[in-house]
Amino acid sequence: MHIKKCSTFAFMTSYKKMKILLLLALFVCNGIFAQAPADYHKMSQHLVSLFNQYQADRHHQMTSPPHSSVSVLMALTNGEMQQVARQYGLEVIDSVGRIYIVNVTYNTLGTLSKDSRVERIEAEPMVRQAMDVTPGQVNATPVYSGESLPQAFTGEGVAAGIFDNGYDFTHPAFLDAHGQLRARYYYDFCWQNEDGTKGHAMTTTEEIAAYGGTHHPNASLHGTHVMGIMAGRAVDGKYQGMAPDADIYAVHFNSYPEDFEAPAQQTSANCVLGFKYIFDQAEKDGKPCVVNFSNGESYTFDKQRLLESEALQSLTGPGRIIVVCAGNDGNRTSYLEKPTGVIQAGAGMVNGVGGGDIIDMDIVTPGNQNVRLDFLGMRLTSFTIDKTISFRTDSVLELAGDTCSLATTTMLGDVSLKVWKSDFVDERGDVFHVHAKLPTPVYMVLCGALFLLTSESPAWVYSDIKYCPFVNLTGVNAYCYAQPGHSIWWPGTLPGLITVGATGYKSSFKNIDGNMNTAMEEFAAKVNGQIALFSSKGPTYEELTKPDVTAPGVSINAAFNSYVGITDPLRKELTDKVVYNGKTYYYTAQSGTSMATPVVAGAIALWLQANPHLTTEQIKDVFAHTCTHPEQDLTYPNNTYGYGQIDVYKGLLYILDLPNSIPELSLEQPAEVRFTLQGRRLHIHPTPAAPTSDSRATLSIYTTDGRSVRSMLLDSDLSADLSTLPAGLYAVQLNTSHRQTTGSTLIRLK
Repeated sequence: MHIKKCSTFAFMTSYKKMKILLLLALFVCNGIFAQAPADYHKMSQHLVSLFNQYQADRHHQMTSPPHSSVSVLMALTNGEMQQVARQYGLEVIDSVGRIYIVNVTYNTLGTLSKDSRVERIEAEPMVRQAMDVTPGQVNATPVYSGESLPQAFTGEGVAAGIFDNGYDFTHPAFLDAHGQLRARYYYDFCWQNEDGTKGHAMTTTEEIAAYGGTHHPNASLHGTHVMGIMAGRAVDGKYQGMAPDADIYAVHFNSYPEDFEAPAQQTSANCVLGFKYIFDQAEKDGKPCVVNFSNGESYTFDKQRLLESEALQSLTGPGRIIVVCAGNDGNRTSYLEKPTGVIQAGAGMVNGVGGGDIIDMDIVTPGNQNVRLDFLGMRLTSFTIDKTISFRTDSVLELAGDTCSLATTTMLGDVSLKVWKSDFVDERGDVFHVHAKLPTPVYMVLCGALFLLTSESPAWVYSDIKYCPFVNLTGVNAYCYAQPGHSIWWPGTLPGLITVGATGYKSSFKNIDGNMNTAMEEFAAKVNGQIALFSSKGPTYEELTKPDVTAPGVSINAAFNSYVGITDPLRKELTDKVVYNGKTYYYTAQSGTSMATPVVAGAIALWLQANPHLTTEQIKDVFAHTCTHPEQDLTYPNNTYGYGQIDVYKGLLYILDLPNSIPELSLEQPAEVRFTLQGRRLHIHPTPAAPTSDSRATLSIYTTDGRSVRSMLLDSDLSADLSTLPAGLYAVQLNTSHRQTTGSTLIRLK
């Protein structure tokens, strides 16, 4: 899936013309439609939809549909789950704190939701991948390709968890120095068992190696690429990931459930289970664990993922970290604010990445708002309003919880719109949920719409950015109230998780056929090292500052899934190949916050090797003290960069408290020097760009508690014999007369 540029409307030459051509649609406010939200208020909205669909299918078929149960998250107000499960025939799969993951039949779901012991039942759609943008630069900077990371920390002894889609365990990037696979655990939610159920765990390296990878026809390259960035090992000296010696714990899920025959089996319950499975196995193996989740969903104001959010945050703790993407909607707008005293405020509406046939938004207001939605004629043939639907929020209040149903017929077909007062409590005013179904998935592409509020009262509008982002209309004052921000994806909105945005560097690259690929230039950063245009920005709907940190995410090179067929578009993104055991494996350049997230997750794996008990809050403290600031005129943290761009090495020094114990130690590695250990001999390798060497180069070795154990002038072979030092971790300081070759590193003698 690729990001498409959101352009402004080209449908108006005059606001007066729009008024003259206004056609009001007849509408009627009806009572409860199908199943009103109040009927099953303990169920999340998506679960109500699944339940209604099951009822309709059953009525149509006169028999039970083939998939008669659904996996849900469930919390009780009182009572024992064992008693509730026995009464309703529930299959309890697992639990996280007070939240249970259960399978429930649709036949009992309605009655279960009305049981006084039940607090909430939740099943939302599975989230989507955050790789909505493609190709890019190979090795944005050496540190983020793993080339110059300190050799003392490689992720050894740390569980690198990846919760994603599409794995190729045969790729040589995931082998250790002895050619053995580093994957220790794999769970596949899409595995089809003989009894008709889905899900299978592999707990030995031998079993995973024999399996090879995700064979499902809908598997993507996403998981393999993310895994390569986080924990790939260099092959032929190239493309090393962040934590090349970390053990891999992977879970496969399908983030596009419409591609499967049983979408109800791919719900948010599996999302909680996937994280729990990884953490449980890592704990069993005695390893600290960081899980990368380069997936997400546009955040809804009414917060349907309440239990899921609570469960994910409760899974974190000392040595248990979740790192998630910010999302790729930074160049889209989902928030509109109408200030007090402004009579009219609105914006245009365009298609989102989820399609162009849905309008989904929440309006918060302390007083009445006159709401108007204008549906436009086709852009290629007309620049006029086709039909209009209007309503007053005070009229919706008078329905006392029932739903207002409105409809009109446009030139492309019927539009149905439903409005109800949400149960969600907001101190600013009443909350109204608006949901419209448009006649075709390309309606917003072909036509578009206008949204307008009229009153003296203030209002705050949150549109689902996946379906119907706002766009300001140049030269039309009333339609320019959309504001940037509020585009962070869930679960990146959660305070207990680490949320990652993307910075960008050189965006074009030469692909494997020798052709320049410039597809990402349109979305790259305006200045190298600054925020990528697609990277989602905060604040969250709760006004939390997000993201927490940024990392390079434009055109990052990593392993390609060999189980995915190489189509012509994919070949244009391939950058290199290697041959291993007679098979050709490829590398590909991809972009998105999906790619930035494993940079941070892999860095945290190194930090966990240094301190296996780090918490999320401690890691954010590391960010606060060590991140670089791409734009010096900004205050940090902020809603574009968070604390700034991660500095992996400086973070390690901070965690080890080396700046305090060794005041002489540089906080940066030398830009034009690489260090290698061969046995107990340390070699210093100037890069071709390094200034000419001088006779004043000195090397100093320190223990981590600050004791100087060796200091010497470097001779012409640029190496030092450390055979007399005991095994352990040491800090190395190289001083020369040139800034580019002066700096420090960390080494581990064995």
